[in-house]
Amino acid sequence: MIKHERPFPDVVAIEGVVIAEKHDVEAILALVARVEETQWARDVAGFSALLAPDAVWTTAFGRQLVGWQAIRDFTGAVLPTVLRDFQAFYDTERITFLGEGVAAVNVRQISVDAEGNRRVGEDEGRPLYVLHRHAGAWKIAVAQNTTHQSEKIATQQRLVDEMNDKPVQA
Repeated sequence: MIKHERPFPDVVAIEGVVIAEKHDVEAILALVARVEETQWARDVAGFSALLAPDAVWTTAFGRQLVGWQAIRDFTGAVLPTVLRDFQAFYDTERITFLGEGVAAVNVRQISVDAEGNRRVGEDEGRPLYVLHRHAGAWKIAVAQNTTHQSEKIATQQRLVDEMNDKPVQA
């Protein structure tokens, strides 16, 4: 796997929640890096080890997978075959601590070729992982992998801007 510089993410806590210790942030960053490593290595067992037993995963296309075994089976079917030519860098953009042992992690998934060059014309992913401590380690409990659709986002923002520019009818 090709190494790349990872920006340090924003780290926040919901009001009233004690910010996690430095080792929690480091462990979460390591978990996301491990997701990247297992994807590049096509390591189904290594990836599956990052999941909580009762994990729920929604793919970028909206397919919902419930439970460790279902996610493992799906990953085992697609990672070495359908996704065999897919590589990506996973950059943690934000860690939000929601409560004791619970964190939401926003990730930027950048499609690259085998040499680490960005794939032109491919949408990025914007995974959201909800992690919790399970048996002393951070595990992925919930994941939603959403495709970042910049043109649709821009259209949506133009509509919002237009709505905000209209005078309010009394």
